Formats: sequence, structure tokens, C-alpha cells
Amino acid sequence: MQKKQIVFCLILIACISLGFKLYTVDFSVSPTEDTYGYVLRAIAHNNGDFSESPRKTLGWSIVISPFLHLVDSNNFIDYVNVARYLGIAISTVSIYPMYLLARKFFDDKYSLCASSFFAFEPHLNHLSSGGYSEPIYILVIILTLFFILNKNLNYSYLSFFSVAVLWYMRWSGIVIFAALTVIFFLNNKKNSKLFLKYLLCVGIFLVLVSPMLLHRYEQFGDPMYFSQSSTVFIGNPIALLADNTQNIEYSASDYIDENGITKFLYTFVMLGIYNILASMVKMSFPFLIVFLPFGILFSLRAFDQNKNYLRSNWIIIIITLASLVYYFGVYPEKRLLFQIFPFLIILCTIPLQRVVTYGLSTFSFSEKQKNLFLIGVICTIILLSTLFTLRYESPDPVLDYEKTKFAEMLVEKFDGKILDTGDTLQGLRNVKLSNPPGVFKNVMVGEDINFLHESGQKLVAISIYATTMDDFIKTSKDLDLKYISFHQNGLGDFEPWYPYLVDIYENENKYNFLKKVFDTNEAGYTKFHAKVFEIDYKKFYELNG
Repeated sequence: MQKKQIVFCLILIACISLGFKLYTVDFSVSPTEDTYGYVLRAIAHNNGDFSESPRKTLGWSIVISPFLHLVDSNNFIDYVNVARYLGIAISTVSIYPMYLLARKFFDDKYSLCASSFFAFEPHLNHLSSGGYSEPIYILVIILTLFFILNKNLNYSYLSFFSVAVLWYMRWSGIVIFAALTVIFFLNNKKNSKLFLKYLLCVGIFLVLVSPMLLHRYEQFGDPMYFSQSSTVFIGNPIALLADNTQNIEYSASDYIDENGITKFLYTFVMLGIYNILASMVKMSFPFLIVFLPFGILFSLRAFDQNKNYLRSNWIIIIITLASLVYYFGVYPEKRLLFQIFPFLIILCTIPLQRVVTYGLSTFSFSEKQKNLFLIGVICTIILLSTLFTLRYESPDPVLDYEKTKFAEMLVEKFDGKILDTGDTLQGLRNVKLSNPPGVFKNVMVGEDINFLHESGQKLVAISIYATTMDDFIKTSKDLDLKYISFHQNGLGDFEPWYPYLVDIYENENKYNFLKKVFDTNEAGYTKFHAKVFEIDYKKFYELNG
């Protein structure tokens, strides 16, 4: 193909992909907790505060921060939308690096097919519009593999530079450093100065990440501190986020001592593998699931791809997934799997190439007919992507209004700490951020993202880890928890977090120590159904000895 044709095709693919991305986002809807945190930290950076979160790195918020100067508004959503637009732009731009990476494995035609897989993958498009860190993480990880696969060994310096940037974006970037090291030595075994070049690569990496490590040491006393590494082995998802577990040191050996090696292997190995596989099956719809099994099979006996390159692709996939197994045993966060999608797409393109190059030749198809077949495949992918994208639920303006109304009522009438057991307090942050208007512009985050608690806000949402009702009440009392909020649909995804609270919404009369202080049904809400209870600790202990 001529260069002009390739450029035209990539621009066309990018434009269609951009349409999908814009369709999946409602710029008036409140952000998720993660996006909320990224944007607030970005604002804090502009105010001179670079405090780190115990659970997140600074990379994405630093990228966002200069773009916030383009906005002057008292509405926090306008600042959130900067992150959303930026994510969409980065994801769209990433189509070209995806093409360049694919060129290491395929010719122009199939590289365009690979970039089409990437551009029209509905989960990636939906993800790109959320204001998350994933789009830039995926872009940098694509560049990292592209650089390390370059025949000029000097490009390895760029790969270790980019993996340092990757670590700033997500704490899991250190895993890619490990994969990169393996790839570096396997692909360059014949170079006599290999070890010296590797030391230089490591030096570049360390120079770039040292500010982050020093900053983390100053703030937490440990350059490698990451709060969830100390709580994941508790073995409960709420423990990763709860207010009462942030200072707990609990290791794998602690879990084994209490539960035995068999339970450990089941939870952190077998269950982790199962959750990853189950998530991958769901995330492979609508079209990757067709190509991926054959891609895995054909990659084992690939003869059209550079074997070193294909092996490198597999190293990234395997090491990344292996690093996630233990975490997925506790908290199967699907978003963490999107980082391997570019490499899965490389595998998915192999069977397409194999069928066109060899299968269709058996039936004496001409080159023109083969090209028409590829165009047909891409059109089918676009159609499937369209149908799948249309399945995403459009925001309900009435429901969104009632959630905001509910949050406004809570802020106005209640004073104290409140526990959200599932999908009731989504609008709380935005309400607090708008009262008074523009309060968020002066945010200094510090270690705690819930800065509003220290800014005089009366109502504060917290989370609690407990294993039984007795333990929950004791912990709640210690933390001064006053209210619990419940949703009509039950705990939903929160059910394994609070199994002892599942029954309360439907059977409130069974729980005499809970006093109902608000019910949206009684207040005339039509779509949002929630109840708020105040805890009477004295009555609980009277009733339970």
C-alpha cells in the first residue's frame, strides 16, 4: 500500500473510532471515584500540593493539571470533562502507535486490521471517555514494546524511558519493567556489550523514577509504599479501601498462618486465575472472542511473524497476568486487564492473516478479492462494535436528578459519618464540591483525598471492613459512624463486602438498633429508592448482651 493510502485509512479509522468514543460519554454526569480523585489532585498540583495517594501514583493527575488552566468555572464537572476529553484524545491518537507496533508483526494491510481492532473495541472506547488513567497507560505500554522490538539496540534506552513514565501512571508499571528486562536479554543475546547497555537502561529508568521514590519516602517512610499491598492479603475487597485498614500490615504469611496454605492457594491462585479468565471472556465480546482462541493457537506455530517479537508479545501478556492473579482473587477489577488488549489484538490478527494468505489462496481468490474480504471483516467489526456500543445504557436524567437531590438533602440535614453500602452516595461529592461554588479550586489534598472533611463539611462518607455484625458495630463505634445508607437493589456488587447487612433494606423491622431517618419512597422519589438509618449503639448492646 502507498503511504498516502495508509494515512487516509488511519485517519478514517480514527474518525470513526472518535465517534464511538463520544457516543459513550455524557459530559453532564458525575464522575466515578477514581476520576474524582485524579481531577482533584490535578487541581491540587496547580495549587502547589503534590502529595501522593497511598493507593495511586501522580502521573495521570500531573498530565491533567496544565490543561485545567483552559477552564475557568465554578462547576467541578467542567474540570472533570477536561480529563474526559484528554482521555478520548489520547485513546484516539494511540491508534497510530498501535499500527506501528503491528508493523513489527504484519505488513501494512494486516497492521491496519490490527489498528481497526484496537480502534473499534467497544470496551476500550467506553473506557477512554471516563477520565481514567488507562488510555495514557495503554499508549505508553504500546510505545514501550515498540521501542524494545526495534532492531537498533539504542531504542532500548527509549523503552526503559517509557517504562519509567509508565510507572508514574500506574503502580503496576514496575511489572512491565520486569517483562522488559526479560525481553531485552532474550532478544539481544549475541551482543557483546549487552550487560553494559542494560546497566545504562536501568540507570535511565532509575534517574527518571527517583523523584517519585524520594517523594514517596518523604511522605510515607517507604519509597515502595503502596497501601493495597499491605491489605490485599486480608482476603476481602472492602479491606483494600476501608478507613480502618489503612495502617494495617498484613502479609501473605499472616494469611497462611490464620487460614492454611490450601485456603491461600484457593483464594490467591485458583480463584484469581478463574476471575481473570471469566473477565477476559466477558471483555472479549463482541469480536475478539472469535479471533483470540485461534490467535493463541496459531501463535504457537507462527511462521509469518518474527519469533522473537511474538515471544516478546507473550512475555508482556504472561508476566502482566501473573502479577494480577493474587489481586483478582480478592478484587476482580476488569479495568486492570485493558493494558494487555494491544497485545491480545496482535494475537487476534494472526488468524485473520493466516486465513486470507493461505485459506483463501486455496480457493484461488485474487489479491483484489482478498482485499475486499479484509474490508468486509473491518466493516463487520464496525457493525458489531456499533451494536455492542448501543447496549450501553444511556444516563437517566430523572434518576441522576434524584441522586443529586438525595445528596443535597444529606448534606443539608445530616451531620456525621455515613456508610454507603451500595450505589446511594454517587452524587455526594459533587454536591459538596459545589457548596460553596468553586470551593474545589483551592483544594490542598494532602494524604487524604476526602479533603472536604477537614474543610468543615459536616457529612463524611467512610468505608469499613468487618467480618460479622458484632465486629461491624464495634468498628463503627470506634470510627464514630452515625448513619448507613441502603439502596433498593440491595448491595449489588457490595454484597460480599457487607454480607451481614444484605437484609436490612427489605426487613428493617428486624433491626431494632437502626432508626430510619430518611426514605426516598416516603419523600416522593420516583426512580431512586434509598433508605438512611441512624445507628443506636446503646440499643444494639442492650439487645445483644
